[in-house]
Amino acid sequence: MSYFNPEQHKRKSILPLLILGSLCVSILYYAFAANQKTIPILPENAVRPHLIHWLEENPNAWPAQDPIFNPAAVRKIYQRTDYRLLWFDNYSLSDSANDLLRQLTAASSGNPSSMVDYRYHLGYFDRTLRDTPQRLQMAAVLDVLLTDAFVSYAQDTQLERLTPKSRPPRGITPVLREDQGFRMVALPTAPRQASNEPSGRRYFRGYDRARIIGSSPHSHPYSQDYNSGNEDSHSPPASSTRSLDPIRHNTHTDRSASGSRASGSDSRVYYNQNRNQLRRDYHGRSSTAIPSPVNNEGAYFEEDTPYGSDAYSLRNQLQRLRDLSASGRWRPIPPGPAMTLGARHPHVGRLRDLLSLYGDYQAYYRYRGADHNRFDRNLHQAVMRFQKRHGLKPDGIVGRTTRKRLNLSPAARAKIVEMNIDRREALPSSLGDRFIQVNIPAYRLQYVENGRVKLAMNVVVGKKKHATPEITTRVSKVIFNPTWTVPRSILVNEILPKARKNPAGMENMGYRVVGGSGEYLPLTSGNLSAAGAGTYLMRQMGGEENILGRIKFEIPNKHDVYLHDTRARTLFSRTDRGYSHGCIRLEKPRHLAEALLRPQGRWDQWRIGQLTTGEKTTEIDLTQLVNIYITYWTAWVDGEGNLNFRPDIYAKDGLTDNQF
Repeated sequence: MSYFNPEQHKRKSILPLLILGSLCVSILYYAFAANQKTIPILPENAVRPHLIHWLEENPNAWPAQDPIFNPAAVRKIYQRTDYRLLWFDNYSLSDSANDLLRQLTAASSGNPSSMVDYRYHLGYFDRTLRDTPQRLQMAAVLDVLLTDAFVSYAQDTQLERLTPKSRPPRGITPVLREDQGFRMVALPTAPRQASNEPSGRRYFRGYDRARIIGSSPHSHPYSQDYNSGNEDSHSPPASSTRSLDPIRHNTHTDRSASGSRASGSDSRVYYNQNRNQLRRDYHGRSSTAIPSPVNNEGAYFEEDTPYGSDAYSLRNQLQRLRDLSASGRWRPIPPGPAMTLGARHPHVGRLRDLLSLYGDYQAYYRYRGADHNRFDRNLHQAVMRFQKRHGLKPDGIVGRTTRKRLNLSPAARAKIVEMNIDRREALPSSLGDRFIQVNIPAYRLQYVENGRVKLAMNVVVGKKKHATPEITTRVSKVIFNPTWTVPRSILVNEILPKARKNPAGMENMGYRVVGGSGEYLPLTSGNLSAAGAGTYLMRQMGGEENILGRIKFEIPNKHDVYLHDTRARTLFSRTDRGYSHGCIRLEKPRHLAEALLRPQGRWDQWRIGQLTTGEKTTEIDLTQLVNIYITYWTAWVDGEGNLNFRPDIYAKDGLTDNQF
């Protein structure tokens, strides 16, 4: 008899596993969601070792490029607060910090001195507050610089160093309150709109200087009482109009469809006024406000400065440089830290001596018996004069670039002057009663009449691989709303790939294929292939999207180079402006058009504004041709007798030390 009974195996259910898995997923989801809403906590004493190290133990270990201008005051402030952060709410800027930044920005934007911007560290805040990740040490650096800027602003407010335009609003002043810390005491403010973004998740993003500067009066963070004097309290009268005399020249349109020309009121418009200001016509009557164009150049007022730039003055400077080189008095500045206003260093004395030799520092005799190694206000002005003569940003700070230009030896400078004497003598001794000069290394255009500069502006020239050539020719015509026939190299490498990827978008920008008989064709695959093979051309029609902007100046030459407007306006504010494919982009094309066309009748900015609206192309031939000299001068003497230098951007001088 067998006592063995086989077990009956039961099948296990998977329901408990599913329930457990769902529970784990739910827990993870809610944990993740809670983490997303959690405000990161900045440890209260985590920055204390950094602050003590920088302010007490080793000030030379300060990691930021911007110096602390008020080290003693800043040190006392942090000693009283036990070295804690003053301007942060966890990892986010506090409301006090945002108020302070708004006030510093307002003070700097109305002040012509570059040192105000530098003393308030606004350039550093611009870079850091937009790009810095969540880092403990960076929060400490920002907090110290905010405190330093606070002290500088308080000093400027007390000592009235700011210009009247940049004076703080009534009732706005920085104060220290024992119960609240540092605060900006202001007039009552309008209620702010609630932000959808939690304050603790901004990670240093609580500051937008561009928005502050560009804000309208009604968006100012202070009360309406501060802005009440900036707007007219009365309503403008009805707009006045006047007729435009017929334009006696040939016009044509390059649109396949009929282009629409701006019509309606012919009220006179001055483009240097704001959107909400009143316009005035010739008779002083008010006209209703209309939006200003993107390329706002303002009214054209002639300059009247001497031109200079002759070979004789260059020869005198050449002899001076040779004498300086032979004297042995020239000594370069050794490598070291950046120098700016308030610095005290042995290199400052070397800088003072060097600028005295160059003629930029003209108050040397005042410092006999004084601190020769202190960077004072006179030395700051001398550095700015040197920077202007060398095409550098005139900020008065001796950094790497300024130091390099200072250490260019007199012997090297003499060689540069010699080469530029040859370049000047290759041109006619008299450039004419009326001419344009474009100096490529200076990124500068000057329009001259009878030896006086009547108009000067920044320009953008060709990048090194598309160098703008040296040309002597004449301006033959001015074209409003020009078309652009795309050069072969740009067509193949840049335009065709974009047109194949987005033909509708390129058509909206005015691009068309030009057939064999001159007709305009759509950007179909077959037409693009024909343009790529060279059978057809591609052209961009005139209008707001045209790459040449609204105005083009024809200058006959074999290089197919011309002067024109541009939509890339931000490039003109840069120090180095080599970005084009060889043509010359103008900062103020409307002013140049008015200057050239004035002898041909009643030309002004109002009439030019009428011709640069819409899409219709208009060509005006110059009855009096104007000479234009596109030059490559890395050294010249201006009308004030100052010797100017520029870097050798195309490496034509052969001196490595002077190349950009």
